[in-house]
Amino acid sequence: MTLFETFLSYFPEIDPPVTLTDESIDHISLTNDPLPDPLIYEFIKKWDTAEDDEFTEYVPCFKWKLEKIHCIIYWKAGLLKYEYFLVTTDLKGEMIAKKSLCGTIVEGEIIKKSVARIEDENIINIVAGANFSTTEYSGEQSQSFTWEIIDNGEIVFHNLGE
Repeated sequence: MTLFETFLSYFPEIDPPVTLTDESIDHISLTNDPLPDPLIYEFIKKWDTAEDDEFTEYVPCFKWKLEKIHCIIYWKAGLLKYEYFLVTTDLKGEMIAKKSLCGTIVEGEIIKKSVARIEDENIINIVAGANFSTTEYSGEQSQSFTWEIIDNGEIVFHNLGE
């Protein structure tokens, strides 16, 4: 087994559709084994070069395979920032594309939240919104958009408007 195959073994295979919310990680972290640090440094830290804080943790979520690529979802939690990331790789494990799918980010008094639904046919629908920490969230100001994972592994953005 190659190192990349060992890494992939921590990500259960799924068949879309699947929805990711803040609460999804509770179930995922109970059922999935944690990634060993050497695999985090060998793969995720090469894909995610952002500086970690002392609270950063990574959780393997799931994967699905297309004809010539792997689609991998992992969760990254840091101080006031919790995000699901989508990474596409070739079959050898070389990254093709990486996007923050959804999550919660707190920036001062603003709380940004988003959820994602991974559909069949490699379509991902995302709804995102924000509110002040002193007010309740209102869905009226949310925005929807769509990504598509194309055959070469690139992730293409489609704005659905208001």
